[in-house]
Amino acid sequence: MVVAGADGAVAPSRDDAVVAASSQAIGGPLGVHARPHPWWTPLRSVLALVTLAGVLNLVHTAPCQSGAWWDGSAYADLCYSDIPLSYVVSGAGEGLRPYADGAGRYPPTADPAPVVVLAWAAAGAARVLTDTPDVGDRAEQRVAELARAPSLHREAVTYYAVYALAMIALMLALVALLLRLSGRRPWDAAAFALAPVLILAATIGWDLLGVTAAIAAVAVWSSERPIAAGVLLGTAVAAAVWPVAVLVALLPLAVRARQPRGWLAVTGVTSAVWALWQVPVLLLARDSWWGTVNHTLTGQVGYGSLWRLAAAYGRTAAAPLLVVLVVLGMALVVLAVLGLALGSQRQPRLPQVVVLLLIGGLVVWPVYSPQYVLWLLPFAVLARPRWRDLLIWQAGEVFYFLAIWWTLAGATADAGVDDTYAVAIAVRVAAELWLAGVVVRDILRPEHDPVRADLVTDDPAGGVLAERRPRPRAT
Repeated sequence: MVVAGADGAVAPSRDDAVVAASSQAIGGPLGVHARPHPWWTPLRSVLALVTLAGVLNLVHTAPCQSGAWWDGSAYADLCYSDIPLSYVVSGAGEGLRPYADGAGRYPPTADPAPVVVLAWAAAGAARVLTDTPDVGDRAEQRVAELARAPSLHREAVTYYAVYALAMIALMLALVALLLRLSGRRPWDAAAFALAPVLILAATIGWDLLGVTAAIAAVAVWSSERPIAAGVLLGTAVAAAVWPVAVLVALLPLAVRARQPRGWLAVTGVTSAVWALWQVPVLLLARDSWWGTVNHTLTGQVGYGSLWRLAAAYGRTAAAPLLVVLVVLGMALVVLAVLGLALGSQRQPRLPQVVVLLLIGGLVVWPVYSPQYVLWLLPFAVLARPRWRDLLIWQAGEVFYFLAIWWTLAGATADAGVDDTYAVAIAVRVAAELWLAGVVVRDILRPEHDPVRADLVTDDPAGGVLAERRPRPRAT
């Protein structure tokens, strides 16, 4: 049974067991006759909460801002970020244009075009804010000497600050979009705003850019505007390849709804926009273009994956074989999820299918960086808006977050296998499979799905593909 407040919105303190228990500290669940606050609307509330999360992230990274990025203690202080280090080692401190390598002084970047554009703008803002003089003479210094310069470190910290403000802006946009996609459950967006993994991982890399573009595409799709959705989704795929999972998830829903035109339209526009984003890369750095599209499926085993776990215990695969096994694993994941989406009694909701595709892909992929959890977070909130399951899953992710930095800092590695890190990989995968399991259960038994518990509401994100179920007559 869904319990709504006086404004018609589902009241989480009467709908979610974890929120209900927590509400006892402030007087208990919302009363039956309680009226919504005139100013603290759900939107304003979740915007305030996610702003707090952004501030906590900056507090969490304070040791690195104070110098840990440069003295080698970033891993031990659990505040590592790619961003300031990339400013130092990419030539941004010399004011190089996007994809320039300074006549071979710097390695080619693997960042895609949308990220490079924002990074270049943020670097320019950082130099203005630090009142940096002409940087032309830096090209005459040796790269290793320049990388140790205190002035460059100050610029890098300012660059990180500009970037962090941009990420907080994206977080604000994300909660607003999630609230829009939550239908009668606007408070579900608070599960994103207060997510521990968001506080810990928000500013490791540029991942929130692709996440925001992907969620914006889903929000626009829900308004039955496939062309605009394709523009946003094409940008999302250009920023990070994984949002192609949204296109794959839409396919079985389009088949079931017998609405292929919408899927073909969004797929065509997505492909065209993605191709347009590749043009500047091909013009400026043709030799390194493929590296901006695929820089993790190279045959090398990275941190965090089950392949890394197997390798730690002596089970390795040659690079070509590894690529084949990963591709086959991804194909099996896609076929399994498509089969479930096509064969279930009721049509699944779009976020449910996306979550299953992402979890399956991340389990078989040869690398898992701690910020990848951000890809899952907003779709998990939409797919399974229950605090218990979201917190169980995130507990595994937080354990992995701690373990990866511990192992890189040398705190848990002995002469042999780093058992703590091996356990953390297994726990993280188990937590993701737990989340996948409850989502599968909700698809097969929709009465367990919080969004569909009233047996009327279908998929707020479905757009033209949502099931049209008549509301039962009052008796």
